[in-house]
Amino acid sequence: MNDANLEHLLRTLTPAAPSAELTERVKHDLALAAMFREAADEAMPLPAQHRKPMTWASAAFWAGVGAAAAVVVMLALPQGAIHSTTGSALASSKSGNTLPPDAIMPVSSTREWVGVEDQGIRFVTPDNPQRQMQVRTVERHRWIDPRDGAEYIIETPQVESVALPVKFQ
Repeated sequence: MNDANLEHLLRTLTPAAPSAELTERVKHDLALAAMFREAADEAMPLPAQHRKPMTWASAAFWAGVGAAAAVVVMLALPQGAIHSTTGSALASSKSGNTLPPDAIMPVSSTREWVGVEDQGIRFVTPDNPQRQMQVRTVERHRWIDPRDGAEYIIETPQVESVALPVKFQ
């Protein structure tokens, strides 16, 4: 059988008619779905029919109301109340320790790998091969000034050459 005969046979195929049972089940399900849709529309109208769409002006209005409320709260508080409620100030006042005026507290030190470059295999001696790798990292050190909450971050990029022993088998 060649391609033309196969195509001719495929074109002459017609789908079988659905069974009467399937047709009745589909009609029943469609009627049930329409009934549920009508009941839902009667019970609860869509809110979009009764409400105006929100414009950017009303959103800007409510953002302005929130900003104004924040300004009123900030003005109502005494000047020292904002800084004295930080966690580090509370901890130092409870423990009785007073910080010197120029003290900053270390928070974290991390090291992040930026990249690794394979520089190939080098023979230090004829019987001692080593894989040379260049590793790029960034060290981050963070400190916080408990007096005003200022955060100091120092990032130090570093490049290291690493020699890994290689064993050929």
